[in-house]
Amino acid sequence: MDIEDLKNYLRIDHTIDDSLLEMLKETAKAYILGTLEVTEIDDKRFEYAICLLVSHWYEFRRATSESALNDIPFGIIPLIQQLRGVERE
Repeated sequence: MDIEDLKNYLRIDHTIDDSLLEMLKETAKAYILGTLEVTEIDDKRFEYAICLLVSHWYEFRRATSESALNDIPFGIIPLIQQLRGVERE
């Protein structure tokens, strides 16, 4: 997924936050791969999970509480769980 696909998902039409979005995308990718204990995965759900995490982190980048920074939205967790074993099948 490139930055333009991500910006389209987030409905962002400017370039001001491109470097932030790129950093968030790479962080989301590392987070998911680390959770799954794999180095790569080829599945559309993986790209969607990245979009969801980036969206959450981007929207709450100015969170006023620590819990808002640490909480992962509920819908992302089952999606990541579905990805377990995809590479091992």
